[in-house]
Amino acid sequence: MHGRHKPIALAGRWLLLFAAGWLPATTVVAGTLIYHDFSSPAGLILQAYAVPFDGRLRLTTAKSGLGIGGAWLETKQPVKDGFETTFQFQITDKKDRGADGMAFVIQNGPTPGLGWPGCNLGFGGLTNLVVLKFKNYHGQDPLNLTYDEVAVMVADSPTTVLWDCGTPSFASVTNHVEFSDGQIHVARVVYVPGNFRVFLDDMENPLMTVYLNLAKVMNLDEGRAWVGFAAACGADWQNQDLLGWSFASENDAVRQGRLTPQPESTPTNAVTPLFSAPVPAAPEPTPLVKDPAFGYALPQDIGVGIQVEASTDLVHWEALTNAAFYFRDVNSSNYNTRFYRFLRK
Repeated sequence: MHGRHKPIALAGRWLLLFAAGWLPATTVVAGTLIYHDFSSPAGLILQAYAVPFDGRLRLTTAKSGLGIGGAWLETKQPVKDGFETTFQFQITDKKDRGADGMAFVIQNGPTPGLGWPGCNLGFGGLTNLVVLKFKNYHGQDPLNLTYDEVAVMVADSPTTVLWDCGTPSFASVTNHVEFSDGQIHVARVVYVPGNFRVFLDDMENPLMTVYLNLAKVMNLDEGRAWVGFAAACGADWQNQDLLGWSFASENDAVRQGRLTPQPESTPTNAVTPLFSAPVPAAPEPTPLVKDPAFGYALPQDIGVGIQVEASTDLVHWEALTNAAFYFRDVNSSNYNTRFYRFLRK
């Protein structure tokens, strides 16, 4: 029993979960590709140890040696002008603290690639990609083992190799984030150029809003790229399952002003689909121009020879970047109080 028969209230909406057999495993509604479950992997490219299991798509199995998997739609999807995707996932049977996590990945190449396992979550080592990761293991530091993190990862350029281990996230949220608790969780991404919104369980209020443009940070194939998932384990492991997935791209009907395309005909006895993914609205006319992480333009006499450090207790300090007379703290939103100091090297 995985809860498919039970309706779950989410932010004032009801997400209806259906038993296998009520709906086809895969349908297309108004241009939206919907996997109600994964009893059939049709339309997917599965890599490494990813496999359908009991109506789910098991990206990694809680067993040593089976710790990496990938799954991608079998054709590149239009992402340049906007898309919306929603997916259900569940992490279970954690060994010790469990490891390492999973990611929704947009990448472009001749074929979808799968990166390194362990802390690199199956995407580390690849180029030309944007990653939304759900990570619940953070190395050997005792202070960093027990929290769940949702983060966006972007390389410095499309040709730069992106590693998760040791690479700062483009944007990260850990406060009040929990997804490795054995429960079913729902994630949603709404992208319009310049605006990448991420929702977790609360489908009305975004967990984070990241200001990026796929066309500027990736080399796309006429606006298209591979979309899918990667997951990995390491010395500890866990089951990492997808239970359902929908993906909808921007299309001509939206650009012509019809924001919610409808199918040509809707059967009167049609069952409500597992997910409803409306096409994203037009981008805001004035995107935020300030850095979403806390930063400060330094006086001219404080140059790159000055080390900038941050602390939450005035005892333990960590170094921040300091280049071009500007410092930036990507972890600023994770603490109620944050202190800064400047040390001459």
